[in-house]
Amino acid sequence: MSSVSFVIPSLNQRRYLKRCLDSCFAQGLNDFEVIVRDGKSTDGSVELLKEYDKPVTWTSEKDGGQAAAINAGIAAAQKDIIAWINSDDYYATSNTLKQVVALFDADPELDIVYGNGKLVDDQGKVITSFPSRPLEDMKTILLHPVSFVLQPTVFFRRELYLRVGGLNEELHWALDYDLWLRLFPAARKVHYLPQVLACGTVHADAKSVYGMRPQFRETWNLKWQYAPQFQLNTFDYGRLYWGHAKNQLYYLAVKTGLKKVT
Repeated sequence: MSSVSFVIPSLNQRRYLKRCLDSCFAQGLNDFEVIVRDGKSTDGSVELLKEYDKPVTWTSEKDGGQAAAINAGIAAAQKDIIAWINSDDYYATSNTLKQVVALFDADPELDIVYGNGKLVDDQGKVITSFPSRPLEDMKTILLHPVSFVLQPTVFFRRELYLRVGGLNEELHWALDYDLWLRLFPAARKVHYLPQVLACGTVHADAKSVYGMRPQFRETWNLKWQYAPQFQLNTFDYGRLYWGHAKNQLYYLAVKTGLKKVT
């Protein structure tokens, strides 16, 4: 049976960290580890980790940012499958990872399993769904306005992650989007599981909220960086520009109070 490494980057997220940890241990797996890379939090996160009543491997030190923390956590991981989940997110059910592991076990060539998600507020109330879709063409990843999948609903083999070079530590806002553009095309097989697998929390301190504009800008730059690797036609380029325009309109609507962040 495949083994799982939960890798959790965190910085000053004590209010959500226990929920995330409990969510990992609730999966009831036989062979797993939980690794937390804390960026020297000052909000009591370290005290929580010290007092947590289940085995967690953790460090708390200054790092080069989220990407560096995740790369370090995965480099230290000892298991086959990586479940990267940020400390303010959590799994939708206690059966999520059992389903994911069963899929990996059924096919040794399967490198990635991903599914649907939900966005919730800081009280856990559902704001909106975050559906994904089967990938009929890898350029779908590039042409989607932002990420086509909610980050904690993606599970992958550690070997694949290391082979594509892990996260780009120079990126701060769209590091997962950059990873998908390298990870999915390099996978031998990919499986879409049409179920809600994880919940992402929308709150004022979330990077996708306070850093919305630079995230859109970094995503746009990545699209042009990777575009030559995909066989795009005129219609595809039109979709790229239209997606960028939608992002800008959404940002303006949020900034002016016409729309809430989702």
